[in-house]
Amino acid sequence: MRNQLTALLLLLCISSSAQTIFTYGNKQVNKAEFWRAFTKNNTGASTEKAIRDYLDLYIRFKLKVQAAKDAKLDTLPNITSDVAGFRAQLIEQYMRNQNSSKDLIAEAAERNKQELEIAHVFVAFNNDSAAAKSQIEKAYRELQGGADFNKTSATYSNNDFVKNSRGYIGFISVFSLPYDLENTVYALTPGAFSKPVMGAKGRHIFKLISKRTNPGLMKAAQILIAVPQDATPQEKAAAKSLIDSLYKILEAGSRFEEVARTYSMDKLTYSMGGLMQEFTYTKYDPSFSNPVFALKKDMDITKPFLTSAGWHIVQRLGLTPVKSDLNDPMVYEEWNNRVSSDPRIAVAMQRMKDEMKKAGGYKAAAYNEKELRTLTDTMLKAKDYVSFFKTNKQKPLFFLTGKTVSIADWLQYAKSQRSFPKFGDRNDYKNVMTQFVNETVEQYYKDRLENTNEDFRYQLKEFTEGSLLFEVMERTIWSKAPADSAGLAKYYAANKTKYKWQPSVNAIVYNCSDTATANEVMRQMKQNPKRWKDIMDNMGGKALADSGRFEYNQLPVQQGSVLTPGLFTQEVNVNDGSASFCYIIKTYAGSEQRSFDEAKGLVINDYQQLLEEQWINQLKKKYPVKVNEGVVKGLK
Repeated sequence: MRNQLTALLLLLCISSSAQTIFTYGNKQVNKAEFWRAFTKNNTGASTEKAIRDYLDLYIRFKLKVQAAKDAKLDTLPNITSDVAGFRAQLIEQYMRNQNSSKDLIAEAAERNKQELEIAHVFVAFNNDSAAAKSQIEKAYRELQGGADFNKTSATYSNNDFVKNSRGYIGFISVFSLPYDLENTVYALTPGAFSKPVMGAKGRHIFKLISKRTNPGLMKAAQILIAVPQDATPQEKAAAKSLIDSLYKILEAGSRFEEVARTYSMDKLTYSMGGLMQEFTYTKYDPSFSNPVFALKKDMDITKPFLTSAGWHIVQRLGLTPVKSDLNDPMVYEEWNNRVSSDPRIAVAMQRMKDEMKKAGGYKAAAYNEKELRTLTDTMLKAKDYVSFFKTNKQKPLFFLTGKTVSIADWLQYAKSQRSFPKFGDRNDYKNVMTQFVNETVEQYYKDRLENTNEDFRYQLKEFTEGSLLFEVMERTIWSKAPADSAGLAKYYAANKTKYKWQPSVNAIVYNCSDTATANEVMRQMKQNPKRWKDIMDNMGGKALADSGRFEYNQLPVQQGSVLTPGLFTQEVNVNDGSASFCYIIKTYAGSEQRSFDEAKGLVINDYQQLLEEQWINQLKKKYPVKVNEGVVKGLK
């Protein structure tokens, strides 16, 4: 009964969204399509008036698009090219935003909230992987028996650094380790150790010692007095003496950046007053991070401390909390970039390939791999290879929903791979076959996105119809009206009283790149207003001017300004930093008749609207419109 009820509710939802809201001719628009467009473009309340106003606009839009299709504008090379280009961009966007990538981004952002203190037993391969495996397994058995982890690491690790540190690594966070090892560590609970795991250079057993909250991103400046590894005792003493004296003058009030510029030996930062790129605790060795992250307040400085690079004094400039709110587009993009540039993205790519295979109904056919490899190699050596394609056209290699990929398809692909001229090596053959399957499945997935992804289908449809609308409007209205001199003159004569001047002025309007430029232009203008063109020529493009008759609402002036001849208006600043002002030459009270030339821009605009209304009436006769009132009322 419950399953039947669920099915009924699902059927009701589907039929509800598929309800027709209006028809035009033999075409129909369902409620879901209209509502998607309405909610995307309506920024106010969803009142009945707002819905009906937008419905009228959407009907007009659909009529125009249909007229464009009937005129076969969708076959124009520029339209098909634009749609294909947009589709390709949209596909790449969808491929990047697959759920597998989103999962990795969410995982990385969540892991970044904590830092893990870890240690390990490490047995390097040293050209003998079998011996390394035996050694690490022996260490693992002892740990299972209760052996001390530090002692076990010192005993079984065959790397001198790991031995001497008794396996201690310190705090790590996301991206500190290769992804597979990171997964191992983040799966542990404090005090637990892992099974032996394979790394790039050897085998590890990891132990999670503790967890702590990630302190965030440190902004700091440093003074470095370098101490070379081979420094003599005298050089080491001199470096220590110098850093101590610098610390004293800083305590006495000297500016940190000035001391850094003068004395710091860090070639990357000294010229900027010691300013470092922001960093996390795990970016540097604990010998550096510990004293720096121990600073409590901005502008505090550390006492001199020693690392392998030399003596440091560090000033804290700011500490930014961890950014993990993926609902913030800026934060999401930052994490997306970090994950995309990390090798772990290969995991997302493989997941995506698996998802595409599943979505495409991939199923391998039974075939003899050795025989196919021999056939492929023979074909690659043959001069007449077309016969190989014809013979194997009906032999299946694998299946996709509604599509069979044949051995002939594989042979053609192999022939096109110039970098793989021979398939004598079995691994090379397998790699190219995997590449062929993945590329074929991916292309099949891309070709069917309109059928499998509703959002993709809508976006592509919106772009296509928008392109057709622009093209048909340009041909039918926008370019036609300005070119119809007789029609414009006739329209002006019949509607002359519409085109009268409102209160206006003759003026020069100046638009400047910034306030300083505006002040300089005004200073020069006040000396000789008649030289305004010469002044503009000498401003190097940082200021532009336009002269003519302007109505008050066209001027960049403050509301309520009283305009008189000879007045320089107060500059008006815009959010982008630019500034504008006017020089008033003459004022007019208004109500004077505009000549045809003075009104031409307004006349063209109104005439275009007239032509559009006439055209819409013709289209409504050609494609009669019927609105489903019940559906419209239900939308509210």
